[in-house]
Amino acid sequence: MDANEPPLSTRERLLAQGLLLAAAKGLRGLKVRELAAAAGVNPGGFVYHFGSREQFIAELVERWYAPLYASLEAAATADAGAPALQRLEATLLRLAEMLACHAGMVGHVLEDAQAGEPAARAFLLALPQRHPRLLLRLVERAQREGSLIAAPPLALLLFLAGAVGLPLMAVAGRLADSGWLPGEAAGLCRNWQRPEAVRMRLAWALRGIGTQGVNQGDR
Repeated sequence: MDANEPPLSTRERLLAQGLLLAAAKGLRGLKVRELAAAAGVNPGGFVYHFGSREQFIAELVERWYAPLYASLEAAATADAGAPALQRLEATLLRLAEMLACHAGMVGHVLEDAQAGEPAARAFLLALPQRHPRLLLRLVERAQREGSLIAAPPLALLLFLAGAVGLPLMAVAGRLADSGWLPGEAAGLCRNWQRPEAVRMRLAWALRGIGTQGVNQGDR
């Protein structure tokens, strides 16, 4: 922290330290006493500010995700006059970049939800109404503009996500750094995340469902 910056409040210290611990250990690994000690806060201060561990984790996940969603929203609306297909491409590329940068936290959230962590499950259950909905609206807009084929918008979005490899982006980095994969496999995982490789896969996918590609194929 810069010496000229004001000190963080107790609440902010707990959240900042919580993000560090969650990225390293996952949400299930968060222990109130360990967190309080790392933040230099009395456990009673934790209870005063958050009430319970569950409430803290719910706020912590939102603290992590909110700026990511804001960045995706900015990509989707940066140039309202631009074609929706162009904005869809930019937003998907931004999402891929985020998945690569935050693969550790994404993996933890998925694993924690599978293990029954309530806050992780609640977050994932609410997620479809956030950035997936943002992407879906862009798909629908691109269809209205005539640049994407007529098909169920959700099917097109799922096709794009699968073709670009967004689900794998969430775990590729962790697999590459795990230490147990052979060199070639680890290299493949790293290559999967390369921005130029992502852009190429996305260009291929958009060409496949774009009306221009369909029209050219019919000639």
